Amino acid sequence: MKTSRTIHSFLLSQQEGQTLLTAQEYPWSVLQVIPTTPADFDRTVTVLKKRGMVAHHDTDRTFCIIHLTSGDHDGQHPERYIPITQNNYMQFIEDLKDVMAQAAVWYESNVISRLKTH
Repeated sequence: MKTSRTIHSFLLSQQEGQTLLTAQEYPWSVLQVIPTTPADFDRTVTVLKKRGMVAHHDTDRTFCIIHLTSGDHDGQHPERYIPITQNNYMQFIEDLKDVMAQAAVWYESNVISRLKTH
């Protein structure tokens, strides 16, 4: 993983049986953890990439991360509105890739690793 300019913190929650990670800093992304198995990992990532952006841990093949929403979360947090323009869309995509990559590392370190030690 490359070095990031921003260190993100995440709120872990469950909603309708799904594991969510919510970034507490810009771009305030809500990300979903998709469980898989090492045997199905490549197929799962391929299918999910057809639908949008996917992040995963460098070595753990038991989950991946997808993007659900960012910014104001469909009007729930108007103070977090992010105007996307032709001038800034690439920077937003890079910021989104960064938060998703950090979420994969965070989830492996704070959830998966702890489950393995207990």
